[in-house]
Amino acid sequence: MRGSRRCPRWSADELEPAEFPLAVPGEHNRRNAAAALAVLALAGVPADEAASALAKFEGVGRRFERVGEAGGVSVYDDYAHNPAKVAAAIATARARTQGRVLVLFQPHLYSRTRHVAPELGRELAAADVVAVADVYPAREQPVEGVSGKLVVDALSEARPGFAPGWTPLLEDGASFVARRARPGDLVLTVGAGDVDRAARLILEALS
Repeated sequence: MRGSRRCPRWSADELEPAEFPLAVPGEHNRRNAAAALAVLALAGVPADEAASALAKFEGVGRRFERVGEAGGVSVYDDYAHNPAKVAAAIATARARTQGRVLVLFQPHLYSRTRHVAPELGRELAAADVVAVADVYPAREQPVEGVSGKLVVDALSEARPGFAPGWTPLLEDGASFVARRARPGDLVLTVGAGDVDRAARLILEALS
């Protein structure tokens, strides 16, 4: 079309992370902020106004959301459901505490779990304590031979000697991590299903 302009094309990975303080933690959020700044600049928003607005953004629900604290243990919830997002959530948790990071993970979808269980196991190995619940099926029907145990086995293979908890029920997973948490630790419930309800169960157990 005559007179139209082509917008420049780039990836957020090509940008330097934002350097100003943000209300949301994590290197991935700094990269997100850099991408947002670039888009706002294209839209004509002055850089100082854009940075000021982004600095005040406190995130959305289930994105490293602080649920509460009990017994000196902080409990957060995150929607992470693929290996890259799980890695980012654990790295953010690690940066937020001087204590240990305990994770209750719920795999999402049988099809995804079947294909990425090895990668999920490798990323979860970065935590100090891990419990894995069974798959949240969402729109899918069960697949024979596919369960959260695939992730447990992959984690055990990725980190020999580590003893993850295979806790198909979220209630059992919440109990598993609550019993092992101690003051100064951070507990993280992770997954795109209903694992967020376990965060309250953990807080109740810790109280």
